[in-house]
Amino acid sequence: MSTTSNPVSLNQIRIVMVNTTLPANIGAALRAMKTMGLQHLVLVNPKTFPHPDIDALAAGASDLIAQIKVVDTLEQAIADCHLVFGTSARSRTIPWPLLDVRPAAQEIIQASQKQQNIAVLFGREDRGLTNEELALANYHLTIPVNPDYGVLNVAQAIQVVCYELRMAALTDLPAIQSETMPLVQNQSMQWDEPLVTQHQMQQFYPHLEQTLIDIDFLDEKNPRLLPLRLRRLFGRIQLDRMEYHLLRGVFTRVQALAKGTWHPPKQKNTHGEQSDV
Repeated sequence: MSTTSNPVSLNQIRIVMVNTTLPANIGAALRAMKTMGLQHLVLVNPKTFPHPDIDALAAGASDLIAQIKVVDTLEQAIADCHLVFGTSARSRTIPWPLLDVRPAAQEIIQASQKQQNIAVLFGREDRGLTNEELALANYHLTIPVNPDYGVLNVAQAIQVVCYELRMAALTDLPAIQSETMPLVQNQSMQWDEPLVTQHQMQQFYPHLEQTLIDIDFLDEKNPRLLPLRLRRLFGRIQLDRMEYHLLRGVFTRVQALAKGTWHPPKQKNTHGEQSDV
C-alpha cells in the first residue's frame, strides 16, 4: 500500500451523513475517511450517537471522533458551503445535474483549490436521501455500480467517494489562484465576487417563490414541480454575491409593484427642485 503527503485541498471537504441508523456505519465511515485523508464528518440527527460501535469500527481513526459535528438539520450542516453534492441513484422524479463519482471528484477538488467549502451528502441506510434533501444540492453524484446488483453499504459508498477525491487531489490538476466561473464550452473566466453560501440560498429560494406567488405566476396550493426546477436552475448557476443581491433587489421591487406600494423617486429639475415628472 503506497502512501504520500496529504493534499491540503481535502481540508475543504466535509462528509455529511443524514439520519444514520447504525453506529457501526459511522465508525466505518471515519476509518474510510482517514485512510483517504479526509477529516471532517457532520452527522445530521443520527439515531444513536455516541456509541461504543463507533469507536470499535473507527479502528485507528478515533482521533476524528472528537472532530465530529452533530446538527439537527441538513440545512445547518451545509449552511456555510458553496458547493453541495448529493449522492443519488439515477432514477429520480426530476432530472438533476448528475455526475459520476470520478468527474464529480475532479469538480470538487478544483472548487476546494479556490477555498470553497464543499459537502458530500450521504443518506439513510435503507432509502438514501429524500428528494427534498437532494434539492438542496447543486449536483447529484452517482457511483457507476453493476446494474444487476447496485447495492452499496453507506460506509462502502463513502470509501469509494473518498478514494476518488484523494486520487483527484493527487492528480496534477491546475491550481486556481483566483475565483473562476465555469462557462458552457469547458472554459473559465476570472471572477471578481465570492460565490454565495447555501445559507444565503435558503433565504433566496423562499423570496423567489413568494415573489412568483405575489404576481400570480406560482399557485401556492398547487406549485407542482416549479419550485424544484427553479432550485435546480439556480443551484447549477451558482450565484455570486453581487448577482445574489441584484436578484433579491429585483424580487423586492416586483413585489412592491404587484402590491402597489412602490412609487418612482421624484426627479430634481435644473433648479434643484423636486419634480414628479
